[in-house]
Amino acid sequence: MLKERASGTQLADMITRKIGVVGLEVVVREDHAFGWQPSVTAAPGDLIGYQRRAEEIARRLRIQFDLSE
Repeated sequence: MLKERASGTQLADMITRKIGVVGLEVVVREDHAFGWQPSVTAAPGDLIGYQRRAEEIARRLRIQFDLSE
């Protein structure tokens, strides 16, 4: 299956929108094991909880998207 390519910024925006919390900041970096990995850099509450949610969303998005950068 051919995957779509998306920039780190685009992937971070998709994750942030899916979580839907104001004040949440996510960055996406290249990862040798998974292709790309999200990191929550700022959150209005439980940073670890939001990081887990971002990783859960990333697992689903990796089926469709590869990092283009």
